[in-house]
Amino acid sequence: MTEPLPRIKRYEDLGLGLFIHWGLYSQLAVGEWTEFIHHRPQHDYEKLQTTFTANQFNPEKIVHTAKMMGAKYIVLTTKHHEGFFLYDTKGLSDFDVMHTPAKRDLIAEFVDACRKEGVLPFFYMATYDWHSPLYQEDFSAYLHYLQSSVELLCQNYGPVGGFWFDGNWNKKDADWHLPELYGMIRKYQPNAIIVNNTGLKNRGQVSDPEIDVVTYERRTPNEIFHGASDKKYVAGEISITLNQHWGIATNDLNYKSPAEVIETVAHARHIGANILVNIGLTGQGAIPPAAETYMALLGRWTTMAAPALYQGRPTAIVSGHGTRDFVLRTREHEYLFVFDLQVVGNDNVVLGGEGVNPRSFVGVTRPIQTIHWLDNEETLTFTQDLNKKVLTVDATGYPYGSDWVVRIAQVDYADHRQSR
Repeated sequence: MTEPLPRIKRYEDLGLGLFIHWGLYSQLAVGEWTEFIHHRPQHDYEKLQTTFTANQFNPEKIVHTAKMMGAKYIVLTTKHHEGFFLYDTKGLSDFDVMHTPAKRDLIAEFVDACRKEGVLPFFYMATYDWHSPLYQEDFSAYLHYLQSSVELLCQNYGPVGGFWFDGNWNKKDADWHLPELYGMIRKYQPNAIIVNNTGLKNRGQVSDPEIDVVTYERRTPNEIFHGASDKKYVAGEISITLNQHWGIATNDLNYKSPAEVIETVAHARHIGANILVNIGLTGQGAIPPAAETYMALLGRWTTMAAPALYQGRPTAIVSGHGTRDFVLRTREHEYLFVFDLQVVGNDNVVLGGEGVNPRSFVGVTRPIQTIHWLDNEETLTFTQDLNKKVLTVDATGYPYGSDWVVRIAQVDYADHRQSR
């Protein structure tokens, strides 16, 4: 496998991102596909433009909350399939935020807030479009319209982290003129990551040589396809929602548990993928209270996990039979990610974490000096058989009053040499 390009290496070090869906559909709060799935007449639906004020959109708060969640980058919908632009299209379209009561370039505000917090802005752009008649009537003209809209993003907001396209799957046999589109991005934004979501039916596929990242929407695979061995190395990215919708849907109460979200983030890094955790803003641009709570909870875990989470990479070390445990490696250390531990109690409050809890790992080849938990610095006892390359650790239960869902132990080797 070829070495990752510098921009792809930097992208993989980002690890965790926040996905934000926001558009006219957010005012109805029944999901981002409501115009299509609920068969809303286009003329009636697009009247939502007249009530879009963005009067609760506080990009500084949103980006800061994302940073506290542990997100190193944010992907925001500049235009979803409804065709409405959150930025000033400079006369390209009157179906943009400048033709609403908001009259503000919301993407410019978003980018400025990202720069202040040291978070990379990424631009989501829907290629499948319900608004423009050109999409069905004159596809060649539509592609010129699409490229012009992306060119505005390339030229007017300074260097950005990347472009996240979505919708080519609607016309999978069409010629989307990708060399022209991607070539234009490379001209103006040479260090930008290019992602094109291949959809639910083609997850993990490389759709074009310029693609830097393959996507896995709503799925956590057991391995990532990084491209053919003699071709360009591509990164992988999993994207998940907190409930069943990407845009806000107030009647969707089927939220994932915080534990499932944390475990999915950990699993993504186990297989060497980045992960986007999605929220949908309210109609006027605020983070919903439930999403803010989830972001805060995830942020507690990512703060603890940070030494391993971002620059950690998969290893050939495997866990003992019957566990979900795994090991990541950084330049300085290896880290044991341990699942399914319980809380230590006493005879009156038995929580199941008492006693010895051995966890084994096969493939450890270097003599170990110490192992300790990241959350409380507790030193762990262990045995090591260098001939069999087996490490067995007493993975102690959580101290009463805590449960990190996935606990992480740092391994310090006796020889102190770098792991990679």
